[in-house]
Amino acid sequence: MSRRHPLLPYSLLLLLGAAAWHAGTARGAEESPTQDTGQAPRPVAVVNGTTLTEADLLAYARAQGRRGARLSRQQALRGLVDRELLYQEALQAGLDRDPAVAAELRNQERNLLAGVQVDRLLRQRPVSEEELRRAYRQRYGQGKLREYKARHILVRDEATARQLIEELEGGADFATLAREHSVGPSAKQGGDLGWFSAASMVAPFAEAVQGLAKWTYTKEPVRTRFGWHVILLEDIREVEPPAFEEVAGQLRAALQSQAVARHLESLRRQAEIHFPNAGAGPGAPAR
Repeated sequence: MSRRHPLLPYSLLLLLGAAAWHAGTARGAEESPTQDTGQAPRPVAVVNGTTLTEADLLAYARAQGRRGARLSRQQALRGLVDRELLYQEALQAGLDRDPAVAAELRNQERNLLAGVQVDRLLRQRPVSEEELRRAYRQRYGQGKLREYKARHILVRDEATARQLIEELEGGADFATLAREHSVGPSAKQGGDLGWFSAASMVAPFAEAVQGLAKWTYTKEPVRTRFGWHVILLEDIREVEPPAFEEVAGQLRAALQSQAVARHLESLRRQAEIHFPNAGAGPGAPAR
């Protein structure tokens, strides 16, 4: 039985991902023998006068671990030194002054600090067992669940969506149109989304699906923050709700996402935000 997270703004997913990265980094740091001892970090190498510390080595090893590499201490130490050599060579070549490189460095710095702030917020207000149980009752407490099997074609503009609907009216194959025109990740599968609950989709999409009969498609384009959809409902089924333990992690993630979204909305209300180039603003749906 498929279980999906509610679709979230891409920027929020990035922040939560960065928060998860930082949480793992923080846990690793807590295991370091040099953490919170009041002593200077223990040096592990000196490269052309630059001292690399135990903290540098741990950070490097963790980063490699996230890429799937399982390194011994000696392998990690050699990799750390090699990276430092390349880093120093890049500085000598002035690569840090290249505008594109400088922009990427600023972007990575902001991503890291934003993620650290999200992690800080989530640690200050962890999701309680009571909140998890309440969310479970709200989502799964009505007995059997209705799930839908559907396809969709996601496009950037309404005119394209309307043109596709006209082609469907003329007998075009939905899956073929999805493969040819959809900009969504399901395009290669002919727009197939598999089985999902209405609660796992953004509201306009869920409402459109619930209003369809089997093997009918939306006669009007459906707009969400991701773009414009044409939706085909293939089947409906009822399933038993999952056990609390099976979905507790997903519910916690959803509640954390909601908490971060509320915090961001509060920050937006308090901030002064301007878009000098109106066409670059957030008015149009973004993937």
